[in-house]
Amino acid sequence: MTPHGSKRNPHMPDAACRPLHILLAIDGMHPRGGGPPVVVVGSAVALAKRGHRVTILTTANPEDEAVVRHTWPALDEHGIALVFDVDERASPLAVGKARRAVFEKLVRAADVVHIHAVWHPMLIALGRIARDIGVPYFVSVHGVFDRRAMERVKSKLLKKRAAMHLLGIYGFLDHAAGVVFGSEAEAAESWIPSPRMRQIFVPNGAPDDLGLAELDHADRARLFEAAPAQRGWSRTLLCRSRIHPEKGIDLLIAAFDRVAPDFPDAGLLIAGLRQDEAYEGKLRTSIAASPIRERMIITTELTGPSSQFLYRACDLFVMPSLAEGFSMSLIEGLANARPLLITRYCHMPVVADAGAGMVVEPTIAGLADGLRWFLRQDREAWERMGMAARQLFAENYTWDHVARRLEREYDASVAA
Repeated sequence: MTPHGSKRNPHMPDAACRPLHILLAIDGMHPRGGGPPVVVVGSAVALAKRGHRVTILTTANPEDEAVVRHTWPALDEHGIALVFDVDERASPLAVGKARRAVFEKLVRAADVVHIHAVWHPMLIALGRIARDIGVPYFVSVHGVFDRRAMERVKSKLLKKRAAMHLLGIYGFLDHAAGVVFGSEAEAAESWIPSPRMRQIFVPNGAPDDLGLAELDHADRARLFEAAPAQRGWSRTLLCRSRIHPEKGIDLLIAAFDRVAPDFPDAGLLIAGLRQDEAYEGKLRTSIAASPIRERMIITTELTGPSSQFLYRACDLFVMPSLAEGFSMSLIEGLANARPLLITRYCHMPVVADAGAGMVVEPTIAGLADGLRWFLRQDREAWERMGMAARQLFAENYTWDHVARRLEREYDASVAA
């Protein structure tokens, strides 16, 4: 019986699952890493809430540790150990004996290892150590095998295939208890390096209370400081993304430029995490040359966890991606009850199926048609789609839902 005769804690592991010590590993927890660090933190906290012991091993530059701890205070709050692998002298293709000894100690202490991404030598070493010791390990690919992204740049495809052989990644994937994709749609659009690897499908998530807070005065002040012209828009379209060619932001700018003259009350806000400065320059040049440039804003000042309020400050979330894994921004848009306009390469057809938005082709024409359709709808239609988005999130994509699915996979692998 639980204390005071209360019901079983819903956050504790299911009766069939044992409390586990879970080692999560990632190449970098700095917020500049975009989605993967958010996934690691979210799943770690959800698993800890469910009674599991969680340790995170991350690579880091010497100056990153303070930023990482400041960005993710929930780790300390839930007793999640954070181990930094800092070795400026490390070979890019090898892990030395001292570091290997540290990794082996961490793996031996764990019941299961979950590795996020595939290319870093530390991650490959952990997989080999886990295999040798007999500790099951999982690998989340986070979109790195997206077929279009690899084939669009032939040099990238050749480099990745060479790295697969050089780093022994084929065996690394084949021996994993599971290679994690966000959805079957993502896997279907991915290069599958080996038919022997076991694919499993676990989405990303977000906190169940995300999107419930009201937009406050401080949030509005930050927004207006970074994007003062937004004050004059009646309807704000938000694109929150890494600034990278794979995100298709140039297509969105061209599409909005095409339809905006018919909808003078609408504006486009692009809140970008700076990653490709040449591409960013191209986007800024396109905006500056537009006759409606006062209704398009690109800013890199509103990023990271503290910029979540942007969803509440907008009316429609747009994701024009040419390649995606399983987007955290998309899930956050659902959680914030915003209708979504996304491309089919976001791998979320359920958005349209659930009445939460529209899925279009990743072209200027496709995005323009989607924008035009949305901007012709009234507020009531947008609110209905927003409510459907929130329901879709609550029923499928909270971190607790994700943790339960991971928990079942982990437990089965340990039992085997």
